[in-house]
Amino acid sequence: PTGNAAMATAGMGDVLTGMITGLLSQGIEWKTAITSAVYIHGLAGDRLAERMGDRGLLAGDIIDSLPFIMKDFVPKRQKIYKSML
Repeated sequence: PTGNAAMATAGMGDVLTGMITGLLSQGIEWKTAITSAVYIHGLAGDRLAERMGDRGLLAGDIIDSLPFIMKDFVPKRQKIYKSML
């Protein structure tokens, strides 16, 4: 599980909703889109809380960190898919 209390701020749900709809718009199956977005959203919050502490985290901080989170996440996913072939 990912996520933490520092994420209990205005706009976090909007960011998560945008992440889900972004994945859905790429044709990803709805259950996978939701679970992936929730995991990545929480992971971004966890990494930011490690650096910034458990107070003052903003929704924009999550958005700004997503490219770095995805950089780590996507190659692992592709490696898993390749190993399944």
